[in-house]
Formats: sequence, structure tokens, C-alpha cells
Amino acid sequence: MKKQIGKFTIDTSITFVARTLQLAFGIGISVIIARILGPQGKGIYSLAILLPVFLISFGNVGIGQASVFYVGKRIHLPKEIFGNNIILSFLLGIFSFFIGLIIILFFSDYLFPEIAKTYLFLALFLIPLQFFLSFINYLLLGMQRIKEYNFINIFQPFIFLVLLLIFLLTLKLGVEEVIVANILSCFATIIVLFYLAKRIIGVFHLCFNKSYIKDAFGYGFKLYLGNIIQFLHYRIDIFLVNIFLNPLAVGFYSIAVVLVEKIWLISQSAGIMLFPKVSSETNKKNLKEFTPLVCRNILLVTLIGAILLFFIGRLLIVFFYSEKFLNSILPFQILLIGAVTMSGWRILANDLYGRGRPELNIYISFMSVVLNIILNILWIPKFGIAGAAWATSVSYTFAFILILFIYSKISKNSIRNIIFIKASDFQVYSNILSIVRSK
Repeated sequence: MKKQIGKFTIDTSITFVARTLQLAFGIGISVIIARILGPQGKGIYSLAILLPVFLISFGNVGIGQASVFYVGKRIHLPKEIFGNNIILSFLLGIFSFFIGLIIILFFSDYLFPEIAKTYLFLALFLIPLQFFLSFINYLLLGMQRIKEYNFINIFQPFIFLVLLLIFLLTLKLGVEEVIVANILSCFATIIVLFYLAKRIIGVFHLCFNKSYIKDAFGYGFKLYLGNIIQFLHYRIDIFLVNIFLNPLAVGFYSIAVVLVEKIWLISQSAGIMLFPKVSSETNKKNLKEFTPLVCRNILLVTLIGAILLFFIGRLLIVFFYSEKFLNSILPFQILLIGAVTMSGWRILANDLYGRGRPELNIYISFMSVVLNIILNILWIPKFGIAGAAWATSVSYTFAFILILFIYSKISKNSIRNIIFIKASDFQVYSNILSIVRSK
């Protein structure tokens, strides 16, 4: 157990460093866009790329995460998955692209009022690129090639930031140029990712493997439904803010969302590592003890971070985005509540994914997103973007409470054991520190 904790900690630490760099690049990107485009332009850009993000979430069918599961279970060879994932990313990407065209041509005036169709059309080119990046990089995660997996996650926002700076110095930076920079950064990352994957996996064939396709769609579809619902949970508030208010309000609210989600760095890092670990774990005792250990400590660290950010949030927003974005402060503070509870949800959800029980996450996410939509509809007209923030935090907390009880029953762990720090955890910290030092 000590050795496993040590390896998990090393992998999680590498991922955390990578996520921190992503955070730094992401903040740089966000600051440039917000300061150059202003609240109105930032809101328009956020809404323009919301369509491809929706379509990617709706069209990926859970193939990437299915790759992690089947590599971990050693049911299919990486070279088989590699070739099939390339084909699937192309086919699903093109299909989703054309669905996006239909939405823009016939429904954009209702779904995206005040957003130029030019921006929406251009943003669609992100779809096939993001499919490839997701499907192939998940394969590296399933093979537990943690360094390569994290390198790709750092590389794309880094190139995006560099391109924005180049455009800023040589061109007039507007919404269109920002979208183009995003597309070019994805294309450059694809070239690097293909090279890394080919070097690791070796010979592969671009042909359908019926057995893998059947398994990937079977398991992946369960993940897919959960991912769709969870994505709606993460982003439906932005969509509803635009419908009930305007792009300016979206600009303020999106800054609050972007900043508060950065507190998930640690839980995202641990959750990413937990999925392949649980998928490949054969020792029932380790399986029972490990996830609660991770969950209760992630909750503690996230809570401490949220309390700190609550008091310095105003300073951060003014420093990075200027006083034009003062209206982002209150929703940011409210969203911190949900950020803490969602960090715990993410850990337990990845455990259930690894156990092959993704349908449970579907039920939980469905109930919580319905609650989220109802509360947003009731509270946005009355309280503005603060109402959207309260709706999101309440629904996130509801989801965590549900999954806490379900996981407790499945794993036969007490709720206390899952969420409250134990004295023995401090010895684990000492052991981890020794292992990290030795590395």
C-alpha cells in the first residue's frame, strides 16, 4: 500500500505541476482576451467556442475514457486502440462538424443571439482537432505514460498563448483572431501528439477492430451519457445567463467561472490518476482504502484553498482583469462553495468509472443538472449572475451528497471515513514526503 501511495503521489504530483502550468498559461490567455476584447468581447468569444465545446462533449461517445478502461484491463492492445481511435476521431469529428453547421444555419439566432455567424462557423474547425487530441491522449493516460500525457496538456495552451502574443504584436487582435489562434494551437499539438504516440506504440494499422469498436461503444456510451450531463452541469449556466441577460453578463460570469475552476487543479490531477489505477487494481483491500484516503485529503486541501481565495478574490480579479470586471467578484465567491464539493464528487466519480459503474454517475448527474437548470431559471431573472452562481453551487453540493451515499454503500466505507481527515493520514504525509525526496 505504501509503495502504491508513493507511485500515485509521484504521478499526481507530475500531473499537478502540469495542471499548474496549464493554469498559468490559461490565466495568461484569459487576461489577454479580457483586457484586449473587454467584457463584451470576452462574452462573445466564450459563447462562440461554447458551440464546438458542446458538440465535442455530445459527439465523443466516451471513446477516449473507454480507451483508458480497456488498456488498464489489458483487454485490447494499445496498437489496436491507436489505429481505431484515429479513424473514430475523424468520423465523429466530421459528423459533429456538420451538425454544427445545421445548428448555425437554422437555430443560431435563437440559441446565440447577438453572436456573429462568422465566429460560430470559424469555431467549428476546433471540433475534429479536439476529437483527435482527446482520443489519442487518453490512450497515453491508459498506458500510464504520465509525462507524455501531461506534456500534451501543457503544449496546447502554451502555443495558444504564444500565438495570441504574436497576433497582438502584429495584427489587430479581435474575436476572430483569438479563435484562429486556438485552432492553430490545436493543429500544432496534433502533430506533436501523433509523433509521441507513434514512437511509444510503434506499428499500428488504420483498420476497424470489431471487438474493440463494440467494447468501446458499449462501455463508452455509458461514460458518454454521464459526460454529456456533467458538461451541461458545468456550462448550462453560461448559456442561460446569455438567454436571460446578455453577452456582457456572460463576460463577467465567465471570468468568475474560469477563476474558480482553477481550484480544481488538485482534484483533477488526483482524479485523472485514480481512474486508470482503479481500472487496473486487483487487490480489494487496497481498492477499499485508497479512494477514501484520496477523497478526504483532497477535500481538505480544496477547502483551505477556497477560504484563501474568498478573501483575496477581489485582489486577483482587479490585478489580472482590471476594475472593469468588479461584477465578477460576487459570483466568484459564491461559486467557491460548489468548487469544494465538486472536488469530492470528481474523486468518487472516477472511482466508480474505474469499477465499471459509470451508469451511477449518469443518474447522479442527471438529477443534479435538472436541479441546476430549474434554479437558474428561477434565480437568474431575479438575482442576475449571482443567482446563476448560487444555482450552480447548490446543484454541485447536491451531486456530491448523492455520490457520497452511493459510494459509501458500494465500497462499504463509512461516510466519516470518506470525508474527515484521520490521524493516520499525517503518517501517510510523512511517508509520501520521504518517497518524493528519494525520487
